This record gives sequence, C-alpha cells and structure tokens, in this order.
Amino acid sequence: MPTFTRSQAEALLPKVRPLLEDLQRRKQSYDRRPTDPVAKEINALLVEIARLGAEVKDPDKGLIDFRSLRRGREVYLCWMLGEGERVSYWHDLDSGFTGRKLIED
Repeated sequence: MPTFTRSQAEALLPKVRPLLEDLQRRKQSYDRRPTDPVAKEINALLVEIARLGAEVKDPDKGLIDFRSLRRGREVYLCWMLGEGERVSYWHDLDSGFTGRKLIED
C-alpha cells in the first residue's frame, strides 16, 4: 500500500467520496435483499477505492484510512463521510477508529 501525506489524502477525497456514497447505497440494498449482482457491484467499488490507495474500514459509516508516516512510523490517516474536506484524524495501525486522535497542525 502506498503512503500519503495529509494533503495527498485530502486531494483524493473528491474522487473517493462519491464511491463511498455509492458503496453505502449498494450495501444497504444488499442488506435488505442480497443478490449476486449487487455483491459484484460492491466488490467492484471496494477494488476501485483500493486502487486509489484508501482502505475501507466500515462501508456502513463510509469510514476509510490512508496509510501515512507520522514521526517516522506508519499510521493511518482516518476520514469518514460527513467529516468535510479535511482529514482531521489519525490512529495507530492496530488501534482502529476508537484510537483516533486529532491531527494538530
């Protein structure tokens, strides 16, 4: 997986956001009525998002992570649908959403 600076991750948000919104809609549809075509559409969206370098952590929330380096160690920059145009949080690779910390400029 590539690593991103905060500004590089933020530059991808306009591409990632509509894919995540589509993923949410299709996942909700699949949860109501599972079908193979919808499952394939979901997988295609996951692959497309991964190609951009983001890792989907929770499709229901629209939660994604971007690998990054912070003070010489690998961490995740963490962003979720509804959080605006900035990536404002980071967390250790093993701590997940509950370990999110505010990025202090």
